[in-house]
Amino acid sequence: MISSYVGENEEFERQMLSGELKVDLIPQGSLAERCRAGGAGIPAFFTPAGYGTEVAEGKEVREYNGKSHILESALTADFAFVKAWRGDAAGNLIFKGTARNFNPLMAMAGTITVAEVEELVPVGELDPNQIHTPGIFVQRILQGENYEKRIEQRTVRKRE
Repeated sequence: MISSYVGENEEFERQMLSGELKVDLIPQGSLAERCRAGGAGIPAFFTPAGYGTEVAEGKEVREYNGKSHILESALTADFAFVKAWRGDAAGNLIFKGTARNFNPLMAMAGTITVAEVEELVPVGELDPNQIHTPGIFVQRILQGENYEKRIEQRTVRKRE
C-alpha cells in the first residue's frame, strides 16, 4: 500500500505498526508528483524530498546544484477512482477546494478512471475555463447521492 499520511484511522495505524500491512510512506509532494508524472508519461524524476530518511533507502541518489536528490518513479494505476463536485456526461470534471490536490492527477494516471460527481450536468453546461480534468481522462462517470460533509476532528472552545 502507498500512503502519505496514516491519518486518524486507528485500524490502519494498528495494521501498519504490527507489520500486518506493508506501507510505503511517501512525502505528500512526492506522491502528487509521482501521479502527475505517470499521467504525463514521464517515467521518473529526481527530488530532494526524503533524502537522508528511510524514504531514500535503496534509491538512486544524484547531486544537483550541491544538493542531494533521490530518484522517484512515476505512479500509474489500472483504475483510478476520483470524486468531483460537478461533471458532465462527457467526463469533464470540476473539483472543489482541496479535492483539486490529488484527484486531477490521479484521473490522468489511471488507465481507466471512474469519476463520481455530486452534480451531473448535460454536456455544454460547464464553463470550459473552469474544467480541471478534461473528459479524455475519464472513462466512466456516475452521480453519487447522500453526501455527508463530516469534520475529521472537531475542535471547539469550552464555554467559560
